[in-house]
Amino acid sequence: MAVSSAPASGFGAVLDALAQRQLLVVSGKGGVGRTTVAALLGLSLARRGRRVLVATVGLDDRLAWMLGQRTLAETPSVAGPGLYIQRVVPTVCVREYGALVLRSERIAGAVFDSAPIRRLVRAVPGLDDFAVLGKIWHEAVHARSFDVVVFDGPATGHLRYTLGIPQAILKTVRVGPLPREATQMQASLEDPSVTTAVLVGLPDRWPLTELGEMAASLRSESRVNIGGIFVNGTWPELPAFQAGPAELDPDGQVARTLAATRVVAQQAARQRGHVEAWLAGEQAAGRRVPPVVSLPWRFQGFAGLADVEDVLATLEPRRAA
Repeated sequence: MAVSSAPASGFGAVLDALAQRQLLVVSGKGGVGRTTVAALLGLSLARRGRRVLVATVGLDDRLAWMLGQRTLAETPSVAGPGLYIQRVVPTVCVREYGALVLRSERIAGAVFDSAPIRRLVRAVPGLDDFAVLGKIWHEAVHARSFDVVVFDGPATGHLRYTLGIPQAILKTVRVGPLPREATQMQASLEDPSVTTAVLVGLPDRWPLTELGEMAASLRSESRVNIGGIFVNGTWPELPAFQAGPAELDPDGQVARTLAATRVVAQQAARQRGHVEAWLAGEQAAGRRVPPVVSLPWRFQGFAGLADVEDVLATLEPRRAA
């Protein structure tokens, strides 16, 4: 279900475009449903015939059970046809990415398994984040282990810091393997045919304002293209029903149901107003607005893969059929 506004687009059209990218960075404030969107993207892209890895830095197993699995491993594991999931652990990434940079697992083991080096690594600001980004970038772009990597990264503030590390390295380090890797990584982040961000927010005034600011900062600071904005938690727009004669509803049950329906309709209208006002403000300010897709609010929440598939069937009924 798409937001009814000029830059809005259907879920299927947005996913067709995202399917052509190698790295999708899912970004948003904490609690807006980034992992839900990452799961939806991964499942939908895999059903388009792409080989997809959904990687998360989350410490829980939500991504796993949303895609029908029990737990996340530190290496890619199968979650369905063409679909893989993984938990990205910074300490593991430091060693793995170190092996890629040094081009030797043996040397990397000798270096990063030593206690003094481990203490040094923990003391170097940003090295963990650079290793995580480097590992994700390697899988998506360098090794091409997967057609698409969906990165369910940290919340917006931390992610902006992480995406800025390659530029910081290029400004401070002149020789060695780090600037070489940072140059290639930054080139991939700036290439809209390779990398794009998917922003997730809520249909209220201030979250939408923050979403616009986030898009602007990612473009200006990290130079990352924005491929789509997902407005999560949209209430359904219900028709207005009129109550019948009181004698036909002696216990008041119908009246209570209609009252609840009106509350839902009012909330949906309020949300729609917030989204339309925000889009109008962005356009009036001359800011480019990416395709906007609304995701339905699930009053019952998510208990597993069946719920994700149910939402996907709502968003792409023809493909699901």
